[in-house]
Amino acid sequence: MLKKLLLSAVALTAACSTLPAFAAAADFYGVVSVGRSQFNANAGSVDTYNLNNGFTSSTTSPSTSANGGKLQLGYNLGKTFALEGGYTYLGKVSFVSNTNAGLIGGSTEAGLLNLDLVGKFPLNEQFSILGRLGVYYWKTKNDMPNSTTLGTTGVNDNGTDFKFGGGVQYDFNPKIGMRGEFERFNGIGNSATTGNPKVNQLTVGAVLKF
Repeated sequence: MLKKLLLSAVALTAACSTLPAFAAAADFYGVVSVGRSQFNANAGSVDTYNLNNGFTSSTTSPSTSANGGKLQLGYNLGKTFALEGGYTYLGKVSFVSNTNAGLIGGSTEAGLLNLDLVGKFPLNEQFSILGRLGVYYWKTKNDMPNSTTLGTTGVNDNGTDFKFGGGVQYDFNPKIGMRGEFERFNGIGNSATTGNPKVNQLTVGAVLKF
C-alpha cells in the first residue's frame, strides 16, 4: 500500500510539472501523501485478551510506529474552506507477547475512510496554513496470539471517531502544490483486542487541482 501511494505521488508531480502557471484553479483537487504514523497495539489490552483466551500469563511489548499515507479528494467551498474525503492508511505494527507458552508475535494493521472540513488561510499567493476537523470510519486487522495453536488468530475490528490536524501548503502554480500535515486520530481499534489508542500521523504529499 505504501509503495503504491509513493508511486502515485511521484506520478502526480511529474504529470503536472509542465502545466502553465497562468491556468485557473478549479474547485476539485486530489491529494496523494506518504508519511509516518505513531501507532501501536496497547500492551495492557493484548495481555487482557491473552489471559481471557487460554494463557495464564502475558507480558506484551509493542512497536510504536509504522509507514502510512493517504489518498484524498477535495472540493473547495470557497477561498477559505473545503471538504476532503478519502482513504488513510495508518500502517501495520507488530507486538510480541511473552506468555506461559513462550514468545508469540502478533500484529495490527489499520486504515480508515474520512470526511473533513479543511480551513485554508493564505499567508501570500503561494503559502497557506491548513486546519482540519473531521470524522472517520476505521477498520483494523489484527493477528492475535492463539493458545491452542501457539500461532495467531485473525480478528477484525471497526468503528467511528473524530480527528483534527493542521499543516502548510505551497502552491507551485494554480494547478499543483505540495503540503505537509500533522493529524491526530482520537481512537483506532477495540479495547478488547489491541486497544483503542490515539494515533498521530505526519505526511508529505502532492496536490493536483483539476
